[in-house]
Amino acid sequence: MNDVKAPLLGLVLVTGGCGFLGYALVRQLLDDAEVGQVHIVDRKISHNRHDGAHYHECTVTDRAELERLFQEIRPNAVFHLASPTFAAGTQADQYDTNVEGTKILLEIAADCPSTKAFVHCSSVDVYADAPHVNVDETQKTWVSSPHAPGPYEKSKAIADGMALAANGPRLATASLRGAHMYGPRCSQGLPPLIRLSEGSMPLFQMGPGTNMVDCVSSDNAAAAHILAAKALLDHGRADGEIAGEAFNICDGEPMLFWHHTCLVWNAVRGRDVAGELIRIPEWLARLIFGLVRWVFLIFTAGYVDPPPNMGSTPLSYALEHRTYDSRKARERLGFRPTSDHEEVIRQAVDEALGRQPAK
Repeated sequence: MNDVKAPLLGLVLVTGGCGFLGYALVRQLLDDAEVGQVHIVDRKISHNRHDGAHYHECTVTDRAELERLFQEIRPNAVFHLASPTFAAGTQADQYDTNVEGTKILLEIAADCPSTKAFVHCSSVDVYADAPHVNVDETQKTWVSSPHAPGPYEKSKAIADGMALAANGPRLATASLRGAHMYGPRCSQGLPPLIRLSEGSMPLFQMGPGTNMVDCVSSDNAAAAHILAAKALLDHGRADGEIAGEAFNICDGEPMLFWHHTCLVWNAVRGRDVAGELIRIPEWLARLIFGLVRWVFLIFTAGYVDPPPNMGSTPLSYALEHRTYDSRKARERLGFRPTSDHEEVIRQAVDEALGRQPAK
């Protein structure tokens, strides 16, 4: 008689598992005794790989291939991380992956008899009407607003709502709204900051620098996703309702946004650069961003959007408070973030610089 119990999570599928967060999540899944085989779906599977994981090159909009894969591997839990970065891709790319891809994946997961849990990776950028001060999960999202600042925010908000609405008897779902993420292998916010601080070019700060931001390390975010999946499959792991719920995921230690930025610049330049910053008044920063938007509107008749990094969300992070209440994740999921923020930033910068080609 075989008394060996199957691991709680069993075989898991991670979309976007070769990305920034995906790399951290797959590593933790492979190290978890309550996880069986780990399968990854990504459009490119040549980078950020782990020994012991199974990789499948596929997009989340390829319904036929995903249906074949689900029938073949029969995942017990799905972690849906696949998404273009904030600054990458066109409006069509954002909607194809975040909206259509999420819709396809939810439908296939709900129809797969073995799949019981679906954890959706969302973002605090789905919340409307910044500034945000200790905002909780009841804050309205851009899905209900016609004035979303860009396709990333709008499409992520739609996908977030779809994931929560899909919760039901056949498939338990949860959506994790991560704060500004940092850590090794970051491909979104870190590379531009490194480029700005390489060499001896002056460094600029917008506004007085008093605005606070919540962050989350990739390791903490990955741990939260695993906790959510386990709680969806074993209600005894949770203290309260998990299925059909959204959770803010933060380190829980808000800090000055420009202090966080300076930690990157300090690591690149090897010294404290805070005293070297050239400060741009808030009114001038808003004027510059506004002029860029008007130039694109006038000279392209609205057919071409300004660069994402010149949009209202980056400006909000630079000038306004963006803090979030993560008590729900701590109380219901037992989420206990741990991070040496400055050390993780240093590791992330070292890793990024180490990947650069020799000059």
